[in-house]
Amino acid sequence: MTLPGAEQRGVDETGLRAPDPGKYLRRLATVSGVHLALILLLGSAPLWLPVLALWGVFQSGSFPALRCFLYLTWLVACECIGLLLALVIWLRPHGSREVWLRRHYSLQSFWVGALFAGAQRLLGIRLQVEGGDEVARGRVFLLMRHASVVDALLPELVAVRPFGLQLRYVLKRELRISPCLDIVGDRLPNAFVHRGSSDAGPEIARVKKLAEGLGPRDGVLLFPEGTRFTHERQAKIRAGLEARGDLEGLASARRLVSVLPVQLGGVLGLMETDPGADVVICAHTGTERLTRLGDLISGAAHGALLRVGCWRIPAESIPRDLAGRKAWLDTEWERVDAWVRSHSGEEAVPPL
Repeated sequence: MTLPGAEQRGVDETGLRAPDPGKYLRRLATVSGVHLALILLLGSAPLWLPVLALWGVFQSGSFPALRCFLYLTWLVACECIGLLLALVIWLRPHGSREVWLRRHYSLQSFWVGALFAGAQRLLGIRLQVEGGDEVARGRVFLLMRHASVVDALLPELVAVRPFGLQLRYVLKRELRISPCLDIVGDRLPNAFVHRGSSDAGPEIARVKKLAEGLGPRDGVLLFPEGTRFTHERQAKIRAGLEARGDLEGLASARRLVSVLPVQLGGVLGLMETDPGADVVICAHTGTERLTRLGDLISGAAHGALLRVGCWRIPAESIPRDLAGRKAWLDTEWERVDAWVRSHSGEEAVPPL
């Protein structure tokens, strides 16, 4: 049990936080950095606004570079507003852990909603969800494909804002570069994991902690591929499996065209901790167009349609034995791959 206010004093009684000796120096740098960036962007706006507007005339009149810089300004402003609200919550008496968590979940939802609203207005981003009702109730593990940093926003848009689900996130440590994610993320039951650690045991143990005590409005969000999809990473994973002589894993990996193989440790750990939780699989396309800053400046990402498809597997339909769960995960991830290809127009390629 976590004592009310323990999060504010830096006490971690949940076992979710890894040692983080550079936390305060990092936050000093990132919090100062976003405020300085906002000052510079707003202060120099009289210079870059007309220049980018003129450039936009020669970019087929759609002004993608101008839209990009306006959105970057909005993004940095959202970081600053989010930090201010996080400070207000920290100073305001809350009385109980439930109130403390509810306020931070509300802040998180507001922040993501603001980021997406800006993307809709300035970049023409659209969202289409199939099977959204599958995430309307909790005690669930939400497994989502990973193709872009933008994917971190999709669970809020698909499950939290429409249905009020309280998601516990498994996030890569690199995302702490966002001070809002860093500070608010630590106050909520989330796990920032170190990818590629030589000792995955402590990371998996913290992921398993997230599955403890899930209620009817709770869920755990995991990107089971462990990193975002690229063809280079796909080739590297296949080469590694071949070098280790894992012929079964290699055959499974070669059947996947648009996704990476599932990293089993976190997913199986969650199922072991709470075998009674349902699983919702979320496939999606469209975020591939939002992976680089150049995609925004050139206009390649403008008007992107983010399509999300969800399906739910009841706990009683999931095998209980380890071998059965591995085979089940392989089958479901092949289904994700097929969904992505059918909704993105990507043609299947023969196994290498």
